Amino acid sequence: MFGRLFKKFFLATLAAVIFCSLNFCEAAKKTIAVMPLQNVSGYSDQRVAEIMTEQLIVAIHSSGGYTVVERAQMGTVMREQGFQNIASDPNKVAEMGKLSGADYSLVGKLTMAIIGDNPTAKTASTIGNMFGLGQIGQMADGFVKKFKSRVQMEIRFVDNTTGEIIIAKTIEGTKTGTTQLEALNEACQDAAENFLKELDSVNPFRARIAEISGEDVYIDRGSLDGLRKGETLVVAREGAPIVVNGKVVAVKQTVVGKIKVTEVNSDYAVCKKESGEIHKGDVVKRS
Repeated sequence: MFGRLFKKFFLATLAAVIFCSLNFCEAAKKTIAVMPLQNVSGYSDQRVAEIMTEQLIVAIHSSGGYTVVERAQMGTVMREQGFQNIASDPNKVAEMGKLSGADYSLVGKLTMAIIGDNPTAKTASTIGNMFGLGQIGQMADGFVKKFKSRVQMEIRFVDNTTGEIIIAKTIEGTKTGTTQLEALNEACQDAAENFLKELDSVNPFRARIAEISGEDVYIDRGSLDGLRKGETLVVAREGAPIVVNGKVVAVKQTVVGKIKVTEVNSDYAVCKKESGEIHKGDVVKRS
């Protein structure tokens, strides 16, 4: 009897701990409201702004460090408040973000969208014909990236609590594709990834190697800090402090190796060494 009661108590306690941990993880993540981008690029298909907005949402959500206000919820708030074109009224951005329950807001304009022939692509059919393999060349032609797309957006990333503009920048993306739509999607994804790099520069990822066990390298940061499985991180070793006017302003760091993230938890991650000689206590950062 006592054994069964203890088992039930243990399982209930474990479930409560897991539930609290999961809720803590979600609560600890900052929320971003991504406003629909305005298309001022001159590109005729208005869906290009929707594609760019969606790629931003996907990139931010996939980063693991933030949650994103759902588009349906965002649209409802905008309609209720009469904010049809918030990109032209940046003073409303923080107010809008607060109403959606977000910590930060991302607002902007798509200023360029170009799709043309990829000048570096030599079609498979042309190459095939040169060697008398026209039919094979035509079959492979569908896999050649014939088109090249370039997009550009002007964005503002705003702290909804203070109203401070944290990032105000023009961000570009350029990619190729087998079709025009594929090239456009890839370019928008590239621009979204470049935005994440800007976001990381404002709140840079820093961790330390907590333990090394065989091939496994444990670091003391995880998904709550935006870390993603598959990322390659730089390992650096700290040296002498840098002193200016009697104050330590930085510490010299020497890159000693690289590690790749193989498993991500909320507050720690497991990595594999890719190169170099790394030690417990070394600093880990994005390249």
